[in-house]
Amino acid sequence: MVVSAEQAELRIRARVEQELAERLERRQSARLRLGDQDWVYRMIGALVSEEHTRPGSDLDLADCPLIWRRVFGAVTPLGPLAEYLGEPEVEEVRINGTRSCFLIRDSRRLEVPPPFASEAELIELVQWYADGAGGARLDRASPTVTLTLPDGSRLHAALSPPASPMSVTIRRHPPARFQELQDLVRAGFLPEPATEFLEAAVRARLNMLVAGGTGAGKTTFMRTLGRLIPEHERVVTIEDHAELHLWRELKDCIALEGRSANIEGRGAISIQMLVHEALRMSPDRIVIGEVRGAEALDLLDAMNTGHPGSISTIHSDSPRDTLPRLVRLALRNPQAPPADAVTAEVARSVELVMQASVDLSGGRRQRYLSSIGWVAGTEAGRPVVQELMAAEVREGTRSWRRLASCTLMPRSMLDKLSLVSAPERLLDGLDG
Repeated sequence: MVVSAEQAELRIRARVEQELAERLERRQSARLRLGDQDWVYRMIGALVSEEHTRPGSDLDLADCPLIWRRVFGAVTPLGPLAEYLGEPEVEEVRINGTRSCFLIRDSRRLEVPPPFASEAELIELVQWYADGAGGARLDRASPTVTLTLPDGSRLHAALSPPASPMSVTIRRHPPARFQELQDLVRAGFLPEPATEFLEAAVRARLNMLVAGGTGAGKTTFMRTLGRLIPEHERVVTIEDHAELHLWRELKDCIALEGRSANIEGRGAISIQMLVHEALRMSPDRIVIGEVRGAEALDLLDAMNTGHPGSISTIHSDSPRDTLPRLVRLALRNPQAPPADAVTAEVARSVELVMQASVDLSGGRRQRYLSSIGWVAGTEAGRPVVQELMAAEVREGTRSWRRLASCTLMPRSMLDKLSLVSAPERLLDGLDG
């Protein structure tokens, strides 16, 4: 008898549900845990393969991945969301309760059917992930939560109220997507001539800030830069929520992650606390996922006290605004010296400022490196950034040009670069 794809899917699902029921009964558990998803996924894959090779099966090979994802979604809290997350091209999923859902795929926004028919199902999904996140929760007492998912993606959820409707946003940060700078070149994020300069800047241990708005590609760019750090150096990464995952690739790397307070309001671990701990771990470099508060002063101290080559991201709309914002953040620290002293320390510590931007023309969300500049001291009480390279966007097309020669950089930076490259030749491939 010939078995259709629909019949094959029903048979596979029935066998999976039976296996899950037996396993849950053996361990006296009411539901699957987040840690179960790997073996469930593999089991479904084996059954799909078995069904495809069964004599008389009409299951086409092209249908197998979709059936695999649909069954996986059916037996886990993921539901139809499993189909969206199964597509490598999907960069972001935005679920607006039961009303609407949007994917960012191939840099374009696409509306798709909402994956859940009730907010209760959506809450169950978040709780499933939260159970595996060590203390994170979503309820009326804690109506918002941010989680790092097993694949490196970041999930943010907000109940209604305060959100109307309930919101779940999943931003994907697959570490394997952009392995090296050449991948960013192919994606149009940066020009080819910039790669040699960036490699030299990392090897020369220049202190760098990667600035930009939300979703501009700062984390992806910083992760790619982090992979350029020589293997003989010890690195400590510090993040609110783990997204860099450099510890999986660098031999001598420790990842520190912050933590929110528990239900009693205790146990919080701040970025500032982690910076202090990192300094006790004998790091050669400190990488901070994002500086957003009083830890800015500690970052400056790290850059100035034997940890050159430190990297961090910061929210900022332009290179001109980046360093003044860093000054304001540092001044939130109760131990901060007067504003003029902090400004001077910023100008002395930070060496490169790189701006990541987003081009929304043509209906696509294109991320690109819009500027590279060096810190050229202070002027009228403000740190000054001298742009070295800048991007121009015209009708959705990006081009980059060199605004100054690397030889005009401060002597301290030139001395560092000269140890690993010929500064006068860097960025020669860009039109002036």
